[in-house]
Amino acid sequence: MRAPSTEDLPPFHGVPLPIKDLLDVAGWPTTHGSAGAGRAPAAASDPVVRRFVDAGFILLGKTTTSEFGALPFTENEALGISRNPWDPDRTPGGSSSGAGAAVAAGMTPIAHAEDGGGSIRIPASCNGLVGLKPTRGLVTNATVSVEGLGTSGVLTRTVADTAAALDVLARHDPTAWWSPPTPHRSFAAAMRTDMSTGLRIGVLTDSPIDGIHVHPACTEAVTVTLRTLEAAGHDIVDARLPLPPTDELVAAFTTI
Repeated sequence: MRAPSTEDLPPFHGVPLPIKDLLDVAGWPTTHGSAGAGRAPAAASDPVVRRFVDAGFILLGKTTTSEFGALPFTENEALGISRNPWDPDRTPGGSSSGAGAAVAAGMTPIAHAEDGGGSIRIPASCNGLVGLKPTRGLVTNATVSVEGLGTSGVLTRTVADTAAALDVLARHDPTAWWSPPTPHRSFAAAMRTDMSTGLRIGVLTDSPIDGIHVHPACTEAVTVTLRTLEAAGHDIVDARLPLPPTDELVAAFTTI
C-alpha cells in the first residue's frame, strides 16, 4: 500500500480556524452575540463551515460578534467587550470583532468572518489585516442574510492567504438565490499572474455617507498606495458611489 503523501492532504490540513458566532457548527451553541439567544447545540454545520472542514481546517472555537452582527464593535451582556490587541483601550472593530482580534494577536493565522455593511473590512482596518468582502453570491451560507448583502469570508495577514481561502469558499450552490458558476480559474493562481501594469483602479477616499469623515491618516495611507500604483503604470480613477440621500439610505439598511 502506498504511503500517504502531502498531495493527498487537503490544502489547509491542520490549520486552526475559529468560526464567527453567527454560523452554526454541529454540536456547538450559536449565540449570535445575544444574551437572548438560545444555547442549545446546533444540529448541523452551515455549508460554509463544512467547506472549511473539508479543506482541512481544524475548528478552533467561536469568535465574538456584536449582537446579531449589527454594530461595528462588540460590547454586550452575552460576550462582554472585545478589545484591540494592539491597544486594549481601542476597539478591534466589528462585527467580526473576535475574528480580527484573534488574527491580530497571533492566536490563529486566519479566521472566518462575515460582512454585510463592513463587518470584515472594518476589523481589517482596525487591526492591520487583510479583509475582503466577497462579491454578492460568490460564497453562499445556509440562509440568505440581509437580502444577499451578508456574506462569509476570512480575515488574514496576507492577500495570498485570503485568495487561497476564497478558493475553498467560492463554490456554485444550485440551491442558492444568487450563486454564479464556480470560478474557472483559482484566486490563488491569479495571485501569480503578472499584472504589474495596466490595471484601472477606482478609488474613493471620502465617506459615502454624509456627516461621517475619514481620518486624515487613513486618507494619507491610501494616497501613498495610489502613488506607488500609479508609478508602476496603473491607471487611477476617481470613483463615486451612486447612493440615495443619507436618511433614505439609513432607513433602507435598517429595514433590511
